[in-house]
Amino acid sequence: MRGLAPCIADSGTVPSLLGARNQLIAINFELLAHLEPDAKAHLRELAESGATIYVRGGLEPDRTYSLLPFSNQRFKFSIRPADSYQFSSHRILPTAIAGERVAAHLSMPQAAGLRDPVRPILSSMDRFAPARPSIFAIEIGAGLAIFDLYEDPDVEDLELLADLATPARCVANIGALAAVDWAAGRNPAVPAPINLVIDDRPVNCDYLNAGKLDAFLRHLDTLCPGIHTDFAWTPRHTAPHRRYIDVLNRYNTGFVWHGFLRHIDHRTIADFETDLSAGRACVDQISREFGVRIQPVMIFPFEKDTPRAEELLREAGFVAKVHSAEGFPPPGYYGLRADEEPSPNESFSVIFRESIDMLNRDRMLAMATLGMPIVALAHPRDLALRRFSRRDPVAMMYFDPVLRFAAEKSLRPMSLEEIAAEVPPAQ
Repeated sequence: MRGLAPCIADSGTVPSLLGARNQLIAINFELLAHLEPDAKAHLRELAESGATIYVRGGLEPDRTYSLLPFSNQRFKFSIRPADSYQFSSHRILPTAIAGERVAAHLSMPQAAGLRDPVRPILSSMDRFAPARPSIFAIEIGAGLAIFDLYEDPDVEDLELLADLATPARCVANIGALAAVDWAAGRNPAVPAPINLVIDDRPVNCDYLNAGKLDAFLRHLDTLCPGIHTDFAWTPRHTAPHRRYIDVLNRYNTGFVWHGFLRHIDHRTIADFETDLSAGRACVDQISREFGVRIQPVMIFPFEKDTPRAEELLREAGFVAKVHSAEGFPPPGYYGLRADEEPSPNESFSVIFRESIDMLNRDRMLAMATLGMPIVALAHPRDLALRRFSRRDPVAMMYFDPVLRFAAEKSLRPMSLEEIAAEVPPAQ
């Protein structure tokens, strides 16, 4: 799901590999304990050379286990109730989740008897007992050995974002995620992107609204300085009020396409090529008259399009379309973008955005942990930004939960075009 295939050690031998940061070797505790001395020595050599060793599964309660060949230490394994858990600040954890403490009554696996240089990644917490690690790691030369006391998950039931957004299930997935991302070369210190997107603006008839717009954008910037907001502009609207555009230009805002030419259901268009050509002429006129740039990103009106419409976007040099997530994005959206640049035919992305009612803190924390962009959607009616609507202090606070989270986690404000360069290309 993240685009990295680990080497699974499922016999009494260890594959002959060259140790490197991008190699992940998975093995369970039972098999690790029964490796021949030469195989254990080879496993340690791989770690010392940069490989990531991930040890998980094969544990029985109230038994003692060795950390050989990575340490002479031993630990006693048990499963105990906890009233909360806490992530450490270990360098392999994404900054979004590092240090987070979550209140949840769970039965959690625990290791007793460990000491330095073992470093916890996730610890179970209970007010009547000392904190004990459920996932921990040891630095081995240039590499890392990660020990996860959870049982292996049922991969058929895995829905990564849903599991990470559920506190009771997050703990069983974070170890594997951290191991895969670290081996794949993801920099966990880089925060996830954040973007706000507002459809249907600017429009020709939107007069006498610049003051409300200015107050709204100032409110956004106060809660999360530098936040980027993209406005979806329908090309046919070539004569909006200039003061409206002047206000937008004073803040960190941008523009994307909202339809080929008109604000209609694009499934009803008979000739896409003609509409797109006319739309491009309008966009060129808008750019000249108002000194703005409209990004090569499409948000279809009503989010209705056809395979031919998307194919034409690719042919015309668009880098992405934006679509609302219906539940959860497809698994490919969770992948890590490859280091090499995709070919022009493979550089088109689909960016998923979310309505504000879906973006609770658990979901945003899961998305930020995955490094996925958080793109929050609104329409002018949600924000009291339509013509003749009264200024509404409640509507002005529409994005506040997202903004507070973005500020707390130091997320990166980015345009939709910039986000398109980071998400995996659409299949």
